[in-house]
Amino acid sequence: MSSFNQSGTKEFPGAQEFRATVEDDGLDADYSMVGDYPEEPDYYVLLGLSRNPPPTEAEIRSAYRNLTLSFHPDKQPPHLRHAAESQFRHIQEAYETLIDPNKRVVYDISGAAGVRQEWGQHGAMGIGGEAQRQEVGVKAMSPDQFRRWFLKTMKKRERKAVESLVSSKGGITLGINASTMVSVDEDEDVQFHIPSPKVSTYGVSYNFKTPLSIPQLWGMTEKEAETSEETDSGEEVQEEGTEDMLVTWNAGIAGGLARPVKKVTVEYEDGTEGEEKFEMPPLLAGQNFQFGATVVPNFKNLVGTKGIWVKHPFSLLRDSQVSFEALLLPVPTLKANIARAFQPIPGTRPFQVNVTSIHKRSLEETAPSFEVQISREIAKQKIGVITWSSGVVHWPEFLHNLFPSLGMGAQSAIASANEVSNLQIGLISLPKQGQAAIDFDDDDEEESGELDEDVRNLLKKKRLIDQSAESWQTHLQATPGGGAFVLTYSRNLFSGKPADDPVKTEWSSEGYFPMPSMDQARAVRLEISSVVGLDMSLNWTVKGVRRVGEYTRVGLGIGIADKGIMVTFSWSRLGQNINLPINVCPANEATSGAAALTAIFPWLAYCAIEFGYIRPRDRKRRRQAAARRHRELKKLIPKKREESLQAIELMTDQVQRRQAREEAQEGLVILKAEYGYIPAINKKPKNGFEEPRVIDVTIPVAALVNRGQLVISGKTIKFQILGFHDPAPLLPKRLKIWYRFQGRDHFVEAGDKEDIACPMRTHFIST
Repeated sequence: MSSFNQSGTKEFPGAQEFRATVEDDGLDADYSMVGDYPEEPDYYVLLGLSRNPPPTEAEIRSAYRNLTLSFHPDKQPPHLRHAAESQFRHIQEAYETLIDPNKRVVYDISGAAGVRQEWGQHGAMGIGGEAQRQEVGVKAMSPDQFRRWFLKTMKKRERKAVESLVSSKGGITLGINASTMVSVDEDEDVQFHIPSPKVSTYGVSYNFKTPLSIPQLWGMTEKEAETSEETDSGEEVQEEGTEDMLVTWNAGIAGGLARPVKKVTVEYEDGTEGEEKFEMPPLLAGQNFQFGATVVPNFKNLVGTKGIWVKHPFSLLRDSQVSFEALLLPVPTLKANIARAFQPIPGTRPFQVNVTSIHKRSLEETAPSFEVQISREIAKQKIGVITWSSGVVHWPEFLHNLFPSLGMGAQSAIASANEVSNLQIGLISLPKQGQAAIDFDDDDEEESGELDEDVRNLLKKKRLIDQSAESWQTHLQATPGGGAFVLTYSRNLFSGKPADDPVKTEWSSEGYFPMPSMDQARAVRLEISSVVGLDMSLNWTVKGVRRVGEYTRVGLGIGIADKGIMVTFSWSRLGQNINLPINVCPANEATSGAAALTAIFPWLAYCAIEFGYIRPRDRKRRRQAAARRHRELKKLIPKKREESLQAIELMTDQVQRRQAREEAQEGLVILKAEYGYIPAINKKPKNGFEEPRVIDVTIPVAALVNRGQLVISGKTIKFQILGFHDPAPLLPKRLKIWYRFQGRDHFVEAGDKEDIACPMRTHFIST
């Protein structure tokens, strides 16, 4: 039988100076790992179970029973009883969480803190929580049903919290005339001047949503009600608080700011008369009023899902998204929209069809106009779109002959002159953000040499492409009076977290996806839009957006528009927007050269601030935070080492017996195992990191052998395994294992994020 080293740890040289040089010499990867360093033990790792595939109830009970043999306080000598009680408390907590299907669902989503919160006071499963207010018994749900219910509950809670910050959406636009800032002479030389800006236009918009419940339009029979109740208690659990109708009220006003000047005849002391101009208080001119509402009915609640509504054509309405929009100002208008997916051939990608009927005038004047949009995914992340608008639809001639009163008057004909038919054919490319899953550590791959240079470069290139989140949209537009080609392109510039809008909610039907931490470098979302007319006229806009807070974004845009060269500043937070379009050059003097020069100076100024001040400041802050975290973790090493030594002493007897049985059967016998930081051979180590920091984990690794196999997932946090501790916090570590199988000695090594499976297939020999 092989011998075991019970010391459990190997003190590394220079422990007293550990991290002494972090602030001056810190590693590149140090502060990137600070936010991901786990505070609590992983329950799966604690019980020696895998997350994927999920363990069965029998496997959880078996793991708990095996650990009870080693860690139950009643079975320990007096000097180890206190240590056993501490370890066993964590093991019991892990077992009670994973053996309960509902607690395990919550733990998989939001961790141990989430379980304590949701089963505590004011939690979803606590006293007075959502579970007690749920009509269908939560405890009777299957794990899948409970997961859907829990995610819906968390999403509603989050939405309520966000809505408490802001209950409506609005926008303010102030147009500023600073057209004297840039001038172009006859030789097209661009000159810059000190402007005298004045507010010339304004715009204010506001909208808010409110739910509305109305009686069901089509009652269900008693039998249908019973069937519906069975369905609700089975696969579908109706979301609490779902309303029959959602109404969005919106209002807006836009116009100009007039500064009237009054001429006054005055008489001077010498008897002469003259005229003086006096500037009157500015006047607001409202040129565009808007007031209306959008109604989105929930037809499933209104008409039910039984009876006549399962038959055509009524089923089209039930399975569609329907909305109605009514405008009272500026012109009474009613819009009805219906959207539905169609799949002509089973197994193919469906078509999404949107049809909108627009009623702007009385039926005596014109027929309703229509807009039809058909979209379909033609390739991965690529969507083709065709949109047709009818414009004004006149009644046919034979109806005019039958009903002479039909037709538009002169005033309506003039007002509808711009309402012409329109055809657009476009292609949309969605960003591939988040598609590249890099499951290895760059330092690990360099040290192991398992990936060749070409593969590594391809993976890094793919990761950069995915982080850029490139997207574009292009379409051809044709009207009876002309046409245009429109192109819009956007991507993230610089390294860091995206500046575009994050997921609207952290909770979805798929799980919990927290927003990225705001303590990292932030990218700039670049958006470029251009319109080329048939006469080769070109309008373009370049806009950059950057996140400056958790919910706040600021933007700067520059481009050529109908009014000349426009510079736009924007600010947005939780649906509240402020836009400041500034006209810096009149249209008759605007040229592409002048616009380019106008764009260069703000861009250079931003780059100087971003890379000369903001990013160095953020790097310094992250380095200081990493150094503080290093010092905190360093202080915990003696305590963690003592706990791991005690755990090893508690499990040694049981592990030795199991390994003796393995050796008698020529099975898997762990000879030696080491875990810790080992400096790279092909790299010059930084000052203070020249020596390895390794601990002996032979007993803990041997304890994981189950039925002649040792499996450690790459997603397992290895220093959280019972008997392990972290000898080098925030440094890349490796696990080395020497083992004997079928009479032969073997060796395996893996990084923190790599899988381990022993015995390896190549180590099997025929007996």
